Amino acid sequence: MKIVEVAEFYSLQGGGVKTYTHQKLEACASLGHSTTIIAPGKSNKEIIYPGGKIIFVKSPVLFLDPRYHFFSKNSNINVLIENENPDVLVGASPWNGGWIAGNWVSSKGGRKPLKILFMHTDPVAVYAYTFLEKFLSLKKIDYIFHFFWKYLVRLSNIYDATIVGSPWLAKRFASYKLHNVHSIPFGVELSHFNSTRRDTFLRQSILQKCNLTSNDILALSVGRHHPEKRLKMIFRAIKKVQKSMNIGLYVVGDGPIRKWVEKWSYNNPNIYIAGQENNRDHLADIMASSDMLVHGSASETYGRVIAESLASGLPIIIPNKGAASSFYGHSYSEIYRAGDTDDAARAIISLSKRDLESSSKAAEKYAKETIGSDIDHFIRLYNFFKKNII
Repeated sequence: MKIVEVAEFYSLQGGGVKTYTHQKLEACASLGHSTTIIAPGKSNKEIIYPGGKIIFVKSPVLFLDPRYHFFSKNSNINVLIENENPDVLVGASPWNGGWIAGNWVSSKGGRKPLKILFMHTDPVAVYAYTFLEKFLSLKKIDYIFHFFWKYLVRLSNIYDATIVGSPWLAKRFASYKLHNVHSIPFGVELSHFNSTRRDTFLRQSILQKCNLTSNDILALSVGRHHPEKRLKMIFRAIKKVQKSMNIGLYVVGDGPIRKWVEKWSYNNPNIYIAGQENNRDHLADIMASSDMLVHGSASETYGRVIAESLASGLPIIIPNKGAASSFYGHSYSEIYRAGDTDDAARAIISLSKRDLESSSKAAEKYAKETIGSDIDHFIRLYNFFKKNII
């Protein structure tokens, strides 16, 4: 099966989408399929991988985050799709790339591929909720942005189906009448993220960076430096917790508000901004060696970092909104009101007072039994494609 994906959110310096894309290429190699990823980039370039290739199209820089680019209307994407002759054509963007893939028709009169809109994001939750929920109810925000939901419906209607990575997002999109929505839940590299990577010496060295000792609590935050991740709120919650216990926060990630993140952490010697971690092995080691994950985003469409943390045996502290909340389980997590600093601090303290070893075992058990492996996700995805190819 030949798959072509127009992927506007892919970047070599990216996070979750980059990880998912490379998992997809590996899965294609092992399952006998081929995927061509067409992505905007700094220059025209082609990289061959087992399982397919990535074709970069020279495109303008995204001013909000220079690590990313966006497709311009005069891109030669239509020609690239024609040359690949796909069985399945995926639009993985609600922006220009999504319209290009959805409206594509073979200039040679060839057969029509199965067209899939794959939504990795919920733009209303990421932007409108993040900036407006202090002033308006979520219901009111969704009402104000009704025009955007109509826009997404129009986009989805030019595809045969809309696919998302979590039941939570499928239910949300279906409620706004996006076309033929299906959930094919993501999985985790269980062989890679697991508690056997726990390293007491690594934990000690991270705590030293946080100006603490091995007897103290090590909290972890992983994610893009973007307003939706609510790092300022997390830092304030950690500061409140520090009034009653010694706790350090190790922050992995980078992004457009990096300077602000550093500024917010400046007066807290127990918060360490580590920057981007591109070594997946080392990230897995860090997760397994920490005591808890503190997550701030209330607009997750799945929550890959949360899933990887649970697979690593890392108990979680999560907001009660977005797909993050779907990972809640009493034996390995605490949940708090999204955006509420005091309630987040309460949740951190509550989890810290538990038997963290028992919580860790429960987290890993949940990941194995409920989340499942990444290859299971791709088997289900490709079976869906095969079943629906015209």
